[in-house]
Amino acid sequence: MKTSIIPSLLFLLLSGFFACSEKSNPVVENPDDSAKGFYTLGSSLMVNACEWELRGANMMSAFGTPDYTEAEAFGMDIARECIDMKCTGDEKLRQIVSAARARGFVVILTAFWWDNDAFPSGNTPYPDCQLLGAVPSKDARFSGVQARWRQIARLFKNQSDVWFGLWNEPYDWQKSKTASSDQWLADAAALVDNIRSTGAENIVVLCGTAMGQGHEPFLEKGGELLQGRKNIVFDIHAYQTYWNVSSTEIKSRLDALKSSGIAPVIVGEFAANGDQPYQAVMDACRGTRTTLLAWLWGQYKEPFLSRFRSYCREGRNPDCTP
Repeated sequence: MKTSIIPSLLFLLLSGFFACSEKSNPVVENPDDSAKGFYTLGSSLMVNACEWELRGANMMSAFGTPDYTEAEAFGMDIARECIDMKCTGDEKLRQIVSAARARGFVVILTAFWWDNDAFPSGNTPYPDCQLLGAVPSKDARFSGVQARWRQIARLFKNQSDVWFGLWNEPYDWQKSKTASSDQWLADAAALVDNIRSTGAENIVVLCGTAMGQGHEPFLEKGGELLQGRKNIVFDIHAYQTYWNVSSTEIKSRLDALKSSGIAPVIVGEFAANGDQPYQAVMDACRGTRTTLLAWLWGQYKEPFLSRFRSYCREGRNPDCTP
């Protein structure tokens, strides 16, 4: 879903947003391993003793100086940061995490590229630098990505406000050609176990099939994946190919995933700046307390910009204050 917007990668942040809304998670200046922080409990995303939801954006701080000030004013509290698994170094990752943490954000470091020539040290031009559409374990970059994830996992080990998005939008976008649920399970297990081999228990985030739009493997094989594994979140990218349906239908799908008791689900991408369906997605996520992130920060158009800002400023779980 990035074809029309990736050429604008370097447009990072707009200015002039408004006052801060009620925050849904506390600022964690120095994460304490003895504190619960964020974790999963069945199909619930938890912070300390509270079931919680977050609202935020996909961001590209790897291309500039990380700054969450305007996103906080927008009412957000989570960011999915696009990183290059070869070119984005430890210092840049620390900068991103520090900037996010200073504003009370959860940050999902997400594997988007390998050797992207948009970075000074990269050599591979777009679109070949992207990871999307690939079968992870069959991709030539898999061992390199896995090795880099082990380094990143050790760098942020057990910091509960730092999550790992292990592979952006894998598998063919067409459900008739996309990977089987068995293939998804094999790849997901390899990706998760690679992180856990370092001792890091951070939340890990997994896309489904069909470049993130296929949620079926979560229902069909999610239970097997969760045997002996924890702190896994499933990520849906709700674009028009498979998610241009009513809010009732979207809510039904989310309810089915939640009632399965497997793992929490987030919508990690939707709207494409307002060019893709968005109102039904927001309504369904509101009704199911599902964490929701829009693509792409700094490029939102009206009327989506105003509507999503209002959505981000709404109160969250009224039953619990973390």
